[in-house]
Amino acid sequence: STGIGTDNIDIVINELDALVNIDLNNRTVKEEKKSLNLIRLGTSGSLQEDIPVDSYLLSTHGIGFDGVMNYYEKVTEVEDTELTDAFIDQTCWDKRFPRPYIVEGSKQLLEILKEGTYQGLTATANGFYGPQGRELRLKPTVPDLNERLSSFNFKGHRITNFEMETS
Repeated sequence: STGIGTDNIDIVINELDALVNIDLNNRTVKEEKKSLNLIRLGTSGSLQEDIPVDSYLLSTHGIGFDGVMNYYEKVTEVEDTELTDAFIDQTCWDKRFPRPYIVEGSKQLLEILKEGTYQGLTATANGFYGPQGRELRLKPTVPDLNERLSSFNFKGHRITNFEMETS
């Protein structure tokens, strides 16, 4: 378990990488690198009315609204910039928010697990209330955020759910 939030995911991913790719005794990067395959299992909130409660959903892509990936120099090697730019344009993404990024998940894993599931883009918010369009007393900056997200469609890609850890 990582706890909730993109900040905790950032710590976990970096420390797992360090465990397999850094010689901790000598404090040097190992010559032979290992790749890790990580799967996030958990709950999320649906943004699409046609996906019933308690359904299984597989993420074809993750959309990070947190900006964390933008702090790493190779983001352009993994980001689907065409899909990201279409998202920014279609949703009129607020320029006060961090630039979102969209990264494709494992096609191989999707193929193995797809039977009996829904599939789509998973949006990762960096908070539970305002960042996901919820309101108690403080009003969200973008009151129609969930409508913008649920109506997004680009080349058959749509945003199916919201959570706080995929990015």
